[in-house]
Amino acid sequence: MPSCSNASMRFMLEYQRGEIIFEQASEGDELFVVISGAVAISQKQGDRFKDLTTLEEGEIFGEMALVNRVPRTARATAAQNHTRLIVVNQPRFIYLVSQQPVFALTIMQVLCERIHSIEKRYKLLLQEMNGSDR
Repeated sequence: MPSCSNASMRFMLEYQRGEIIFEQASEGDELFVVISGAVAISQKQGDRFKDLTTLEEGEIFGEMALVNRVPRTARATAAQNHTRLIVVNQPRFIYLVSQQPVFALTIMQVLCERIHSIEKRYKLLLQEMNGSDR
């Protein structure tokens, strides 16, 4: 289980390697910021999970479920011992977006980068499929 060291750190959780932060298809109403350690993002394909990426210090994840209120599209797992995360729930998110424009821009940048990455993977997949048709 994630640990929380004291009341002043109630927005920070610590995970050990292999601990699941959230499951694919689960409901979520928070996003996470990696403070230290690393988080592996994987997606179930068939009966196995495929690693998509590893997130490190300063990176944000889980924002899609918070912003769009859709089930999680992947599983997040601590990739290192002592992985520390800041948890931002819906009320805190709304407060930060309304009071800190830079925070809102950061979230928009993350979402745009994710869309761009998906577009690149889609184009590569199309190229591979077109190449195999010849």
